[in-house]
Order: sequence, then structure tokens, then C-alpha cells
Amino acid sequence: MRTVTLVTGDKVVVTPGAGGGRDTISVERRPGASASVRIVTEGGDTYVYPDDALAYVAADRLDKRLFNVTALIAQGYDDARAPRLPLIITGGNSAALRRGAAALPGAETRRELPSVDGAAVAAERSQAADAWAALTAGGTGTSAQGTGSRRAAAPPFTGGIGKIWLDGRTKAALADTTAQIGAPQVWESGDTGAGVKVAVLDTGVDPDHPDLKDRIVDTRSFVPDQDVPDRSGHGTHVASTVAGTGAASDGREKGMAPGADLVVGKVLGNRGEGQESWVIGGMEWAARTEHAKVVNMSLGSSEPSDGTDLMSQSLNALTAETGTLFVVSAGNSGRGATPYTIGSPAVADAALTVGAVGASDDLANFSSVGPRVGDEGLKPDLTAPGVDVLAARSQYAGQGEGPYMTMSGTSMAAPHVTGAAVLLAQRHPDWLAGRLKDALMSTSRPTPYLTAYQGGSGRVDVAAAVRARVTATGSAFRFLPWPNASTGPVRQEVTYTNSGDGPVTLRLAVEAGASDAGVFTLSADEVTVPAHGSSAVEVATDPAGLARGNHTAQVVARDADGAAVAHTVTGVGLEPERYDLAIGMKDRTGRPMGGWIHLKGALSRSTTAYEIPASGELTLRLPADTYTVVSYADVQGTHGPDSRGIALLSAPEVDLTTDRRVDLDASKAHQVRAVTPKPSTLVNTRLDFFRSFTSAEPGPDDYGAMRENVVVGRGYDSIWAQPTGAKVRHGSFVFATRPRAQQTPLDLSYDGTAIDDALAQEGSAVHPDGTSTLDAVFAGAGSPEDFAKSAVRGKVAVVRHSAEVAPSAQASAAKAAGARLLLVVNDGVGRLTEWYGEPDYSAPVDVPVVSVGKDEGEALIARIAAAREHRVRLRATAHPSPSYLYDLVKYHAGAVPKDVTYHADPDRLARIDVDFAQPQGMQAMERRTDFPAYEWSTGYSFGLAPMAPGRRTDWVTAGEDATWQQTASVTGWVGATNSPTSYRQGSVQRERWLGPVLRPCMSGSDTQVRDDTSLSLVVSGWCDSGAPHAGSAGTETMTTRTSLLQGGTTLLTTDSAYVNAFDLQAESLPYRIVVDTAGDPALSPYSSTTRTQWDFVSGAAKSGTVPLVQLDYGTDLDASGRAHRAGEVSITPSVLGVSAKDAVSSVRLEVSYDGGASWHRQELKERQGTWRTTLHAPSSAAFVSLRTTATARAGGSVAQTVIRAFGLR
Repeated sequence: MRTVTLVTGDKVVVTPGAGGGRDTISVERRPGASASVRIVTEGGDTYVYPDDALAYVAADRLDKRLFNVTALIAQGYDDARAPRLPLIITGGNSAALRRGAAALPGAETRRELPSVDGAAVAAERSQAADAWAALTAGGTGTSAQGTGSRRAAAPPFTGGIGKIWLDGRTKAALADTTAQIGAPQVWESGDTGAGVKVAVLDTGVDPDHPDLKDRIVDTRSFVPDQDVPDRSGHGTHVASTVAGTGAASDGREKGMAPGADLVVGKVLGNRGEGQESWVIGGMEWAARTEHAKVVNMSLGSSEPSDGTDLMSQSLNALTAETGTLFVVSAGNSGRGATPYTIGSPAVADAALTVGAVGASDDLANFSSVGPRVGDEGLKPDLTAPGVDVLAARSQYAGQGEGPYMTMSGTSMAAPHVTGAAVLLAQRHPDWLAGRLKDALMSTSRPTPYLTAYQGGSGRVDVAAAVRARVTATGSAFRFLPWPNASTGPVRQEVTYTNSGDGPVTLRLAVEAGASDAGVFTLSADEVTVPAHGSSAVEVATDPAGLARGNHTAQVVARDADGAAVAHTVTGVGLEPERYDLAIGMKDRTGRPMGGWIHLKGALSRSTTAYEIPASGELTLRLPADTYTVVSYADVQGTHGPDSRGIALLSAPEVDLTTDRRVDLDASKAHQVRAVTPKPSTLVNTRLDFFRSFTSAEPGPDDYGAMRENVVVGRGYDSIWAQPTGAKVRHGSFVFATRPRAQQTPLDLSYDGTAIDDALAQEGSAVHPDGTSTLDAVFAGAGSPEDFAKSAVRGKVAVVRHSAEVAPSAQASAAKAAGARLLLVVNDGVGRLTEWYGEPDYSAPVDVPVVSVGKDEGEALIARIAAAREHRVRLRATAHPSPSYLYDLVKYHAGAVPKDVTYHADPDRLARIDVDFAQPQGMQAMERRTDFPAYEWSTGYSFGLAPMAPGRRTDWVTAGEDATWQQTASVTGWVGATNSPTSYRQGSVQRERWLGPVLRPCMSGSDTQVRDDTSLSLVVSGWCDSGAPHAGSAGTETMTTRTSLLQGGTTLLTTDSAYVNAFDLQAESLPYRIVVDTAGDPALSPYSSTTRTQWDFVSGAAKSGTVPLVQLDYGTDLDASGRAHRAGEVSITPSVLGVSAKDAVSSVRLEVSYDGGASWHRQELKERQGTWRTTLHAPSSAAFVSLRTTATARAGGSVAQTVIRAFGLR
């Protein structure tokens, strides 16, 4: 299980499915949060956006990567591995940013980043909610009190902070190769890079390696708590490719520029990963402090970028400021299913971006390709050898032996170009980054079999670059926005520069490459370049008649002998046709309103958020495509003008082949409701919006589909949905509602008037079960002075929510004054959601606190005022632990219908009688997850809800379309999960949770698989008596140890639930699995120790389930886990895939009443696969221990001992 605390303070819990099953995601809102949560899946990544953060994301003030839960976990940024969230804040000068960061609770400035007007900040996740509150103080976005409106634009952050970015992970982009690009010829002329300073930003360096120790002039680590020595091996390999002397090989394996002065900045940690702020800090140091002529960066992000990211911005700024050339590897994402695989900082305009080729100049299959996202920019710039490159090996790295090792990657290609740039800089010390880049590109060896987006201008040829008298512009590319056919010819300038002492006449021609002949024309087919001067020609393209897309070619310059001396990659990108999409938005009264929309096109890579202004009108200029538009808008609720509801307003299919208009009109929306047989209240609701543009049937494999799941916040009293009319014609669409309705937690009324918008507040005591009638007294704003003037002892204290009196102060004052119930009337829009316990969230207040909306609350205050000497009696009926609930889900295919009410017919539902047990003094929690068929690997659940011991009747949607999985847990003790299940209509089943007997088992959701040479098992150490439940301990004080033996040989021992054995013999051999567990008596007296032994015979199989016998126990226990002394005990053996009556041939049971000191065999009677016996416990006994053996009919057996399995009463 991974928990990710977002920058807002909300927690996202991702629980892996047992045995490789589907994951579940739940969101635990920060205390007092009222807004909804939007869960969006894009290309397999899940984003979780609290609605009160969406305005900042849409306004580009908050990096959307901060909400990519999938990527955060993949980067190691979950709470367990990163208790501090790494951020970069930008937008002000250093002093202002320091002040802004200092004002955020739990934030610490780690490094200033002046090249991007930013600073790296580490934010304590435990204080994220307080930091978010400080950041957004005074804003007009949705607030915890429900007093704001999402119609307003996102306000600026406090403290002068312009934008908050994730300080994302970067990683390394993994004597024949130097000869391949002509380095020996340059060395023969005396150029070795002497006197030129070159920087390598990487994983550090082995400073004592013979090839490097005499070349290193300075080092610095930007990785916190790590020194410069290279324990990855990557940085040493790269550095020696740039400037290694070859001393360890008598000069044979030297790098490109063995005479250069080398500075090394460690910006990647020992595992080859780093953070963007470390890289930016290294770039600033190399260019500003060290004044390096060339900087090698064999690193980057694997996420495609348009060049507006911080690393690219920093690179461009530093190049313009210092003239330093940054050489960057293109990345190792390959060609992928689509192009656009180059990430940051390789996409930066000023970067010299390097792809990788093999010995024959063929493109390496791992080398990332262009274009650049957004403007179709030409990347990579050129290529270099990157396959099986031999270079220095760090002595601190674990892999390999000897002084050298081979590696492959664009990481290996980039240092070849860096070294080439150093050699060129030695020959031309006055050349700056732009001139060096142009020279290397225009003198490269053409690779016409590669497109410009694969191989750039060609493979670097350092010999040609150093000897060249004439160089040219490296590339000339223009992106032409739509409409582009009527712009007339587009002209781009290509400049030729002559460094020789005499003029040079060049003959020019266009080699079409991937474009049709005649697409590009030259203003002259000959040009004379003066000595030490420049001349330019124009390359013209007429977009009229050209197909939409990218067109590239090479402009080749030849000398009088016809030899090519320079070439330029040129191109134009014609943006596809675009049209106006006008979007109007109206509230439930038909008046214009503002808000935010999400828009996705069939051809677009991701969903884009747009803000609709308060005028309710927005016009977008978009490429021709089929689009889906969706908004979740704040609207008036059902309890008056100050109540708040949420409305789904959408257009699932908009064909934009001409100008179009979409009306998102809440006045046409219908209320989403659940009508249940017994009185109930919606306590949670999720809305699903699935849109596939390609699949006629909704399915999990469509990675381009639009998936949005909105968990409706507690601040809303109603949910609405606008019908969308006809069903979509192309692809598929599903709108789903997932309500949980339970026995109404609290009914309030006075004088025959019902208050049906009451909401229990977090951090307060639970209202006692049952019905009570108390006098209601108005106590102003709830200050101690207000309570001193009001006689509230033993009564209901009614107060107004106030910015002048903190919620905790109101609750404390009410408690001190003796109030039985504190009823808080909201002073803003919507339902009030606050924390009324201790300000540091350490403990709740010992008085129930309930809020009501402004409209109903002010009516109550007015009634109290009008009563004067008469009393207003408030009647409260509470069910803090429901005796029944409804978990429902309904899928609407093709369109959002007019009727969005779920009519829950008990004959069409399934009934589950659920029993909960828990240790005394501990709180059990429960949730039920559903798995929509169209979700690719994830199920969604609401947050864990508290449960009291005893029975509850659950009614769930039945049928194959509804798959459910229930989880019950006690924090700090154990948790259990059943297998995903679909139920038959009208069926009745029973689930027992967290009760004895706790013991090891393999549930139906756990894998038990044998193939040719391997065995994979998942053994749950703490299964409860509710088979098939997979159980695990939630504390380190409860231990599990599992061993796998073959014959008398132990193959492995592990503390993990996962048992994976490899290289097993093919023949059938006897195996044994032994599981030992030890409980914590401070938490529970039961299952103090257990030992389970499975014996079986196994041999090679194509893929088969291992038929291991599982044991489940049953007995009538009270809430404390105690049985009657003469009570019945049952044992139900099972084997996966075998019917109960055919599972086993024999069962033996022994019991002990003295903790296992002595054992007594029990007489068993079998009926329909279950064996039963009766206890005969002595009066002195307090516990029953069990020792059970069972033998499977198909072979194999289990022996299980559970000490103190349950108690006696």
C-alpha cells in the first residue's frame, strides 16, 4: 500500500490488488475539506485533483505533475519514501521567494535557482494542509467553509509565489567510437582540447581512475548527503568518453578530448536518479561559476516536453547569458507508438541534442525521436555513437571488473559530441554556443535514410568540423499556425560563415529528403562567402497546396569541385486546420456563470483544462477533431439560495469540422438521487465519465480514452446531471453513478420543521445513538463571552460560524459551558466542513458538533428569537453506526439520460449480512470498492468509514456489471480484504470480519502458481474467520516468517507475503511451506502464535494452480471474541478449484485449554464439506487453542496450530 499526500494535504491511498489483482484508489480529504475530488486517468497514469486546486492548475500556477499519483509513486515520492515533497517555486526575486517559502509551515528552502527566478523547497507532508491554507489564504477558490465560488479565477499564491512545480526526478539517459567520428585525425593535428574547460553533470566521478585523475580540476555534489565519488558508474563512463586520457590502457581507450580540463558536478544520486533542482543548480555552477565552455548532460526526463519546463528554461537562459554550449542526450524512450519521445532538457532551443547510432550509423532502437511537442520543433539536432561504447569503469560501482566497461544509450552518444565541441573550441576559442552548435550540425555526416526527426542533421564528424573553413546554420524550421495556406511563401535564412583567409564560392541545392521535390526553393543557387565573413540565402516554402504536417529537407552547399562542405536541415510544420468552439455555461436559474472545463480530442495526447470567465462564454480555436467537453460546476443546491450542489455538464461528442457551439446548461440538469426501500441518506457519491473515441465497447485497454472519476465533496447537498441527448455515434461513452446511502446518521427537527441538511463535523464527539429532545439556545458567534450570556448547560447551543472565532474555540467554549450539542450555522455558501478538535489535529473535542446550511440555520435562529420566553425544542435521532446501507452503481451507456435516479429494488439487489469484530478500545474501519469494467487496472473506493462491532445489513447492486471488493481493518492491528465478487440478484450471503480465528491462509485472490521452473505463492499471515479474506498485519510488533523447503533443503525464507522460487527441478518432488506468526498481546490476546505447514508434491507445469488445502473456522463468538464453553466449532477445508465435498479426505482436530501444554482430540462429524465438534471447556480455561490437520483427496496436506485461537465466556 502506498500513501501519497498531495500538495493540498489530501491523502491518496493506492492499495495493490492481492495476488497481482487490480489496484484500489481511495482519497482521504484533509480535515475540513469540502470540495470534490476529480480522478483522471491519462495514458495509464492516474491524476487526483482536489477541486479547490483545479483553478490553479488551469491557470498554470500549479504543476499538474503534483497530482500524477502514478508518476509520484514511480519516482519514489510517496509518503513512506519521501516524507518531504520536493518542490520548485518560481515567480519572484530570491529574497521574495525566501520570504514566501519561510511563510509556509513545514517548508525549507534547499537551493536558490536564479536562472529560472526560483528556489528548490522541501515541504513536510505532515504539514501540507497548513501550507496549502497559507498559500491560498484570502483566495476566492472553493474554501473549507464553502464560502467561496469556483466561478472566480484562481487568485495568486501568497508570498509572491507565481507557480509551484514538482521538483521531478531526472535520470541518466543510458577506441572504435572515437575513430568512427574522426577524433584520431584531429589529435594528429595537435588538438586534444587543451586549455578548454568542459563540465560533466552526472552521477559523479571516480576521481582516482587513471584515465581521469590528472584531468579533473574541480568537483561539486548537488545531491544532498552524497559525496562526489560515482557509485553508479554512469558518470565516470561519460566523463572518460569526453576527456579520458586512456592511461589505464596505454593510451588506447582515450576519450574525445584527452587534454581538456574537466569539472564534474554530481547532479544524479548513486542510483542514477536526481531532482530537477539539482540539475539546474549544477547547470548554473558549470556555466556561471566554472565558466565551462561546454557542458555534457547525459540525463533528462522521459516525459515529453514542449520546452516550457524549468530545466529547458534554465538552459536557454544560461546559454544566452554565458555562451556555454549544453550538449544533452535525446533520451532512451525509442520511437514508441507515436513520435514526440524527447523530454527535458533535450527539447530546449539552445541545447545541442544528441541521438544514438550504432557502428554503421543506423539509429539505435532506444534513441528518442522528435518532433518536439507543441510546435513540431526539429529535435534531435544530430547523432553520435551510443551502442556498446567502451569507457572507464568506476571502482565504486558494483558492476563489471577492470578499468573499462561497455554501456549503450544516448548517454554514451552525448559525450562524443561534447568532446567534439571541446576540440572545435580549442581550434576556435572565440566561438560561443551558437557557432559551435551550427558548425557541428552543418559538418555532420548526412544519414539520408533517417528522417530529420530521427537523426537530425546527421552523425557528428569532428574531423570535418575542425578542418572546415565554411560552416552553415545548423537548422532552419518554421511552424505555421492554421490557417497557413494563405500566408504566402515562408522564407527562412541560412547563413554561411567563412573562417578562412580567402573568399569561397558555394553552389547550393535542396535535397528533398522526406519531402516532395519543389517544396523548398532557394533565393540563389550560388553564393560567395567573403574571408572571415558571412553571406546568407533564403529558403522559401509556399504552404499553399501542401499537406498538413511536417516537411523537411537538406540545403547542401558544395565547393567548386562538387564536394559537400556544409548542409542545413530545413523544414516547415503546417498546423492542422482549426475552427472555433464556442462554449456557453449557465447556472440552474439560466444565468451565465463561470467555471472550468476539461476538454479532450480524439487525436490529443491528454486532457486540457480551460477556465470559463464569469460571463459564461469561452471561444477556443482548436484543430479539427472530435472532442468531449465536461465540467463539474458549482450550482445552487436544494436548500435555498445559499446551498450548493454540483452539476455534471457535458457534451460527449462534438465533431469540430466547422465552427461549433456547446451549451453547458445547468438549468436543464436533473437531480441524481438514490431511492431506497428504507430511509437513507447519501453519505458518498462518485460520478464516472468514460469516453473512448476508438472502441465501440468500453474496455480497460484503451489508453487514449478519457477517464474522469469525481468523488463528490461533503460540502454539496445535491448532485445534478445535464442530459446529453442522442448517444455518441463514434466510439463509446459511459456515465456512471456510484452512491453509498446509509441509515440516516442524524435527523433534526423542531416544531414539526425538519432540518435535513445537518452534517456531523470532523474532530467532534459522536452523537449518542437514539432519540433525544433538548432546548435550543442561540449563543451568537460562539465565543466564551457569548456562552457566558447564554444558559446552554444540558441544551443545544446554536451558533453562527464566524471568521472571528475559530472552530476549535467554539467547540471548547460549548464544552466548558455544558452544552450537550453544538449546532453551527454556516455563514457562507454550501455545507460547512471544519475541524472542531484540537488545532493541531491531535484529539477531538468531547462534544458533538453538527453544522447546518445558512438557509435552514438562519430560519432556526429566527424561530429561537421569536419564541422569546417559550422554548424551542430540538429533536435529534442519531444512528452513528448504521444498521443497514446501500452500495449501488449504475452505468448509462452512450449518453447521460434524463432519468438519473437509482430506484433500489430489494428483489434486484444482493444482500450481505456483515459482522464486524474488533479488539476492545480499537476502531474498526470499512470500505467497499467497485471495479468498473472500463477501468484498465484500478478500482475506486471512498475513504475508510468507522464501524461499530456487531451486524450490519448491506444491499449492493447485483449482476455481472457490478464487481465488489470489501476491506475491513483496524489501524495498527490487522486488515483483511475479500476477493472481487459479483453477486446474483436476490442472493443472500454472510461476511465475518476481523474476528477469530486469525491464522495464515491463501485466499482466492492470492496466487498459487507453478510453471516449468518456478513457484509463486502469496501467503496472507493474518486471515480472519471470513474466508476467503486475505489478511495482513498493520504493525511491526506482529511478525510473519515463511519458509519454502524441498525435501530437507530450505530454498528460501522471507518475512514477505510473496514467495517466489526460481530454477526449480522439473520432476515432481515433495515441497513444504512453513509459516510462523507471532501476535502482539498488547493489541489482542488471540492468535498469540501460529504455525502452518503445507506439504505437497509439485513438478513442471505449463501454468497451473498449486492445490493447497485451506482451513476456515467457525464458532459463535461475542463481540469480544469469546465462545460458549460448550459451544460448537466448525472447520471447513477448501482447495482452490475443487468443490467443498471433494476437497479433503480426512480432518483431525485437537484442542488445548492451557496454551498448548496439553492437547485433546475432538470427535468430528462431517456434513456437506464442513466438520463440526462441541467444546467441553473446563471452568478454569480462558482460551481455546486449535491444532488441525487435513489431507486433500488429490494429495497434499495442511497442519495448522493456533495458540489462543479465541476466548471463552
